[in-house]
Amino acid sequence: MKKMRIYWEKATAALSSAAIAATALSCLPLTAGAADTLFHDDFESGKGSWTGRGGASVALSTSAAYQGSGSLYVTDRTDAWNGATKALDESEFVPGKSYSFSSNIMFSTGSSEKFSMTLQYSDGDGKTQYANIASADAESGSWVQIANPSYKIPSDASKMQLYIETASSTMDFYVDEVTAAPDGTEIAGAKPVPFVLGDLNKNGFLDAADLSLMKQGFLAESKDSTFKKYANVDQNNAITASDITMLFEYLTGQRTEFEKGEDIELPKPEIPEGGARSAFEKSYNFPAVSSLKASNDIPDPFIFQDGSKVESQADWYRRAQEIACMYEYYMYGVWRDGSDDEVSYTISGNKMTINVTRKSTGKKASFPVNVNRPNKVRHEGGAPVIIGMHDGIAESTATSQGYAVLTIGGTIFSNPVAADNTSHTGPFYTLYPYGNSWDEQTGVLMAWSWGCGKILDALYNGAAEELNINPDSSIVTGVSRWGKATAVCGAFDERFKMCAPSCSGAGGLAIYRYKSEGKTYDFSSKGASSSYRYGQNEPLGSLQSTDERGWFNNRFLEFRAENQIPMDQHMLGALCADPNRYMFIIGSCVSEDWVNAPSMWLSYLGMKHVYDYLDLSDHLAINIHKEGHAVIAEDVNYMVQYFDYHVYGLQPKSDLSALQTSVFALPKNADPFFSSFASKWTY
Repeated sequence: MKKMRIYWEKATAALSSAAIAATALSCLPLTAGAADTLFHDDFESGKGSWTGRGGASVALSTSAAYQGSGSLYVTDRTDAWNGATKALDESEFVPGKSYSFSSNIMFSTGSSEKFSMTLQYSDGDGKTQYANIASADAESGSWVQIANPSYKIPSDASKMQLYIETASSTMDFYVDEVTAAPDGTEIAGAKPVPFVLGDLNKNGFLDAADLSLMKQGFLAESKDSTFKKYANVDQNNAITASDITMLFEYLTGQRTEFEKGEDIELPKPEIPEGGARSAFEKSYNFPAVSSLKASNDIPDPFIFQDGSKVESQADWYRRAQEIACMYEYYMYGVWRDGSDDEVSYTISGNKMTINVTRKSTGKKASFPVNVNRPNKVRHEGGAPVIIGMHDGIAESTATSQGYAVLTIGGTIFSNPVAADNTSHTGPFYTLYPYGNSWDEQTGVLMAWSWGCGKILDALYNGAAEELNINPDSSIVTGVSRWGKATAVCGAFDERFKMCAPSCSGAGGLAIYRYKSEGKTYDFSSKGASSSYRYGQNEPLGSLQSTDERGWFNNRFLEFRAENQIPMDQHMLGALCADPNRYMFIIGSCVSEDWVNAPSMWLSYLGMKHVYDYLDLSDHLAINIHKEGHAVIAEDVNYMVQYFDYHVYGLQPKSDLSALQTSVFALPKNADPFFSSFASKWTY
């Protein structure tokens, strides 16, 4: 297993140091000159005379375009014939004469579909007729031209309508550069990218991105028909390790063609049902805080408490279970896994109420949730959902891109699931009172995390169907103290597909053992100061103060120094490392001295060792924005594109490689410690 893992790591290094590409087999788009066209609709400044056909709606969009920056977006289709339509002027389009027609279409859901450009007209008897002008087969994510350079309009036609439809599906689609010209005019348009074995991102050539997508689909045992079609490079009708090996060898020049080959054994993480850690029993047999030795070294996540080492990818999940138990025991308190909860809900407009009964005691509690529906549902299976610890998380940015947003009722300064103090009151503590023994103590961060999990329970119990949401595509997020809770929630509720904590700081994802106080950073690349000096970082004493100690359990108050804690927060983030899950860290440069953003970058680097070891490097991302102690629109735009790409295979508009680095990696900001802290680690 180690040999194969290193093999892939070397491949990644080789591919990043020398770009591997072939010439794309597509031509530059051209159109007939304006003087030669009867009409030319480019959708840059208006819809022209285009309208929706049937129940369809049409609107200008800048989310996709074949040329320029705009296109016509067709939505709300309930039948294949619903689409975009335009009336043809009979003074220009004479029955019995021939004309050249062209349009370009693209869609981003599903796999493949046949599109047609059709003429609806009334014949000489006044009956409605339909005639095919041209058709084309299209694949998701690629523009394709529908064209006929010589289409003869029926001689008895009147009341003519040009429209674009599909053969069977009702997905949304984009239309661009629709042109009509004199007979015989060759109107250049989008040419379908030729089918190339291994070209999973369908850009016309093979590159490192294809290798990453193939490995990801293989580990997830993808059933997607398009994935199977492109990934089956050895042409044996099954996606196996030999496909991955052949593609790697092609990209590194070890082979020049694909051929049918025998399967080779490629170990992959053994993920049991119910979560990666569920196969291993919990144990809380840990030493007392007073007996723990202080160490300034960043803890090696691959070393068990007894000193033994992680020996394999599967063995990591045993270690992950131990780390999770350590966080319960030493820091956050007991995680309530929902096995004793019975959850129901009611929905009224944009409000939902979560009702929870603790089965063992009969106690009941409830809390409110704000519902933000997407403008349009554009994902098959229902809208992905962002579940927020609070509101004010750029909801409109998410809903405009097809995501639902459900936030725990209250404001950014309150969370009704549990009081933000040491009183241990609120719905959670009504059900699970804070006791004297450690196994009866759940801190407020855990309580808030439990609340987000109850929203997920309600979705699975029927609310998802009512709201047209896909609960399997869920993201949890929050900022500041709720960013800490988000990191905890992602670590303990393994149902969340992605965890996106923002500005979480100490007790969240900032490394306790690293301080940026007094250090100066150049943030000019972010449009901020070129000489920003960090002030005080949040210390352990603040977390243990009256204002914040309620977030943790009582045992956490026994620590006298950060370097006495046997874990550090890269290990919390590493608990999200799973072939079916993602971690998306959010931070801010300016005015985040207290939060210690450089330490969160260090935490990312620490987590990366675990994600790389598990061959999950692309499941970890980070965005350090310029300023704002918040989840801002920039973060949500990146989150949505990252999630769409990795979970749905949709091509992003932004360069997602930016999510693998940060301003703190720039030579003028990089601390030498960032490259040496893990030099003694096992992996």
